[in-house]
Amino acid sequence: MTASLERLLTHQRVLLIQGKMGSFFSRFASFLHTQGIEVSKINLNAGDAFFYRHRERVYNYTGTLADFDAYLVDLLHHQAIDAVVCFGDCRPHHALAGAVCRRLGTAFFVFEEGYLRPDYVTLQQDGINGYSQLDLRVIKQLQKANDKPLPTHNRFYKLCLSAIVYYIVARAKQDEFPHYMHYRGMTAWQEGMTWLKAPLRKVYHYLPDKRLQRRLHEHLAQRYFLVSLQVYNDSQITFHSDYADITVFIEQVMTSFAQHAPHALHLVFKHHPLDRAHRHYGALIAMLADNLGIKGRVHYGCDMHLPTLIRDSLGMVTINSTTGLQSIYHNRPTKVMGRAIYDVPQLTDPQPLDGFWQNPMPPDQDFYQRFREYLIEQTQLNGSFYGDSPWMGRYLANQATKNQAASVQSELAQTTTKQSFRQSVLQTSGSQPVTTQTTSVPLASPSVQPSDSAKSV
Repeated sequence: MTASLERLLTHQRVLLIQGKMGSFFSRFASFLHTQGIEVSKINLNAGDAFFYRHRERVYNYTGTLADFDAYLVDLLHHQAIDAVVCFGDCRPHHALAGAVCRRLGTAFFVFEEGYLRPDYVTLQQDGINGYSQLDLRVIKQLQKANDKPLPTHNRFYKLCLSAIVYYIVARAKQDEFPHYMHYRGMTAWQEGMTWLKAPLRKVYHYLPDKRLQRRLHEHLAQRYFLVSLQVYNDSQITFHSDYADITVFIEQVMTSFAQHAPHALHLVFKHHPLDRAHRHYGALIAMLADNLGIKGRVHYGCDMHLPTLIRDSLGMVTINSTTGLQSIYHNRPTKVMGRAIYDVPQLTDPQPLDGFWQNPMPPDQDFYQRFREYLIEQTQLNGSFYGDSPWMGRYLANQATKNQAASVQSELAQTTTKQSFRQSVLQTSGSQPVTTQTTSVPLASPSVQPSDSAKSV
């Protein structure tokens, strides 16, 4: 099991702060309860409270961001909290929590979308992405990670429904949390209405996107570079890159491509599916292509099968998206323009972007395999925030099997002790020892199901 989870489970009192939209933190709390861990929870708005079904040690924080530091210090002290868990480490309240934990020596863990997709989520101690404390120097010392992910059945509609309900509830009860402001700077009502547009845009662009991918696959395979876009206000952009906006990145990439890429090559921009309700760059890309003289060589879409896009490409350019790891997995040259956990010379192309178009450098696959094992061993859980979480059931099943084995061994030890005592008594009394025959007890491998509280929703 992932090292970060094992470390978290050594703690006795865990505090969850906010969490992902939806029921994941509630299910995670149920899992922690099965391990005998006392769980507390801070809600920052009514949406957080709505999805968290546990009622013990729940605290609705209604104060200001400026007062959160002192509030958290007091809570950690009075509840004897020894570990804090957040989703993401860049949101204002979460960043403050990380700073408080470092100051007090309290363990700090962060959930995030998986470094490896699609069947993993990330759980990492101290920080994620650009704040990661992983030491790549120990990769050569690792054993192969014994982790074969099961399908998690992640569904976009579950995310949309969770987001819509979350923001409607937050808006309806915003008077109960008067100082809360969404970390993206939008009101709960604006976010809710925006997420209503997401499925509509998905349907509207579905056929054009499929036609574009068919054309790329049938006529332009190995003749284009792929650009993976990210959510416009993602913390990865705000905190771990020097770009003020995605539009600046788009213009830089297109300008470099127009000036330095071979004329026979094309450029494909893939929009982030979670950003479809917020931004659309079609008009900007068309205008830049016309101005730069590369009209007809630049393409833009969203709902396209990413692995196929990558395999058909000559390489990928991204700010710091985890799709870069998928590109490396498929042995494609990858250029990172921001700061990423995987941006090391063995995996990504270190040369300037202008040279990348002419002579892209592929990754070191041997190093990548060790790097992947390292990520799985240290940070990856086989699960999804909006699907199944096989890691929970697997952990509980393994735990039950170990407990049963320990119980059987204990019974065998007690039986052996009794037999030895009986033999000793008989020999001391001069009686003929009684020969006994013991039958080994096979260790069964029962099919153990997780408790209802730990099942995926």
